[in-house]
Amino acid sequence: MEQTMNAAAKPHALVLEGRARARVSGVTAVCCFNEQEIVLETSEGEIALLGQRLHIEQLNLEEGHLDVTGEVAGVEYNGPVNRREKPGLFARRRK
Repeated sequence: MEQTMNAAAKPHALVLEGRARARVSGVTAVCCFNEQEIVLETSEGEIALLGQRLHIEQLNLEEGHLDVTGEVAGVEYNGPVNRREKPGLFARRRK
C-alpha cells in the first residue's frame, strides 16, 4: 500500500540515534515495509532502511516526517524518483 503526500516537496534529512531510532524528514510516501526493510520515497529520491525488528512509530505525510525504531543496520539510497522513467533499484524489492 502506497500513501502519497500532496503538499510541495520538503527538504530531506535523516537522523540516526545510535542504531535504535531513525528520524526522516522530506518523506512523500512509504512504498513498502516489514520488520527487515522500510522503503520510503523522499523529496530527494528513494531510501531503504534495513535492519531487524523495524517498526514505524510515527508517520505524518502532511509534514513529511517518519520515526522508526528497531535495530537499524543500514541505509540505501537511490536517486531522485522520476515516474516516467523505468523502475529504480528498489522497484525489484516491491515485487
